[in-house]
Amino acid sequence: MADADRAPDPRRAQSAREFIAALRALKDGSRLTYRELAARADAVGDVLPRSTIANMLGRATLPREELVAAFVRACGVGPAELTVWLAVRKDLATRAAEPGTVPLAEAAADATPVEPLEPFGQGEPAPPTAPPSSRTPEAGARRSRKPVLSAALALTVVVAATAAVLAWRAHDDGGGEGDGPDKKGGSAAVSSDDPAPAPGKYRIRAVHSSLCLSERPQDKTAWVYQAPCEEVFPSFSLKRLDDGLWRIATLHPEHGLGCSGIMGQSTAEGAWLGDDYCESRGAGEEFRLEAVDRPAEGFRLRPAHTGQCLGLPDGTTRRWTHVVQLPCRSGAPGQVFRFDPAGSEAKEEPSGAKGGSPEAKGEPSGAKG
Repeated sequence: MADADRAPDPRRAQSAREFIAALRALKDGSRLTYRELAARADAVGDVLPRSTIANMLGRATLPREELVAAFVRACGVGPAELTVWLAVRKDLATRAAEPGTVPLAEAAADATPVEPLEPFGQGEPAPPTAPPSSRTPEAGARRSRKPVLSAALALTVVVAATAAVLAWRAHDDGGGEGDGPDKKGGSAAVSSDDPAPAPGKYRIRAVHSSLCLSERPQDKTAWVYQAPCEEVFPSFSLKRLDDGLWRIATLHPEHGLGCSGIMGQSTAEGAWLGDDYCESRGAGEEFRLEAVDRPAEGFRLRPAHTGQCLGLPDGTTRRWTHVVQLPCRSGAPGQVFRFDPAGSEAKEEPSGAKGGSPEAKGEPSGAKG
């Protein structure tokens, strides 16, 4: 299963904090939001509320066994790997109850250690969502202990993980190549004259299609698409951060405050934009606004963790197409956006627009489904 291909190895966890960090890495690798995890658990009869997931991943103590099982299953991990997760959790709980015990070492003393998979993008593992002060350094020299898992089970996991590494490396070649101020070849069409929009509520409009960023209200997912601007859901706003960065904040009528970001902090070309709790994807939910003057005046939205650009694949004008990250290309349709103040009338000039182009008048350009 593709989701399991990104699963970290829980046997490396030496403490409850490291086990929780592995669970966070498992979620990041799954590319699933809290809402999607809760829905997947419900579909198989597990009880896994969104608030429970958030609390579990933010704590420093071991969660209950049934909660771990439901969460790991929802992330797409198969039965064999689930057994490993539960065995490691049980061993950590047992050792925590026994004073004077040594830290947890490898799952099997003679098994070849398995390096945890980076959830996305070579060389850029997704960081945990906890503040830096809560991160536990990787253990140094590890003391030996009696294995808690059978050698056969450990060997099965090693073989499966090795195959996953090979498949993942062959598949994932995403990166941030493209044009930009620091790239050579081709005109970047970057304008330094247009000021960034002021913080506030906006409809974020794709200039080439005149469609706006939106979730699909009837879905339980939180993916962001281009949709008719009169159907925008939920509300979006711009929040200024430090170092010239911005956050796209959302206010959902059911789920409350959130942020748009590249799911799982993926570095892959084509990774989807989605809404989730803020601070759940690190730099994947921080953006640079880059003013451009062609193919139209507006802004490119560049995820801070990759330097790529948000856009619509091949400049499509089809409604309900996923917004994704792509290499920035000068003149490429589908990578330029404008910010219409929320509640503004069509006659108002959107932020970043000086010319009143036909796209800014609210009618989708060539978008007929």
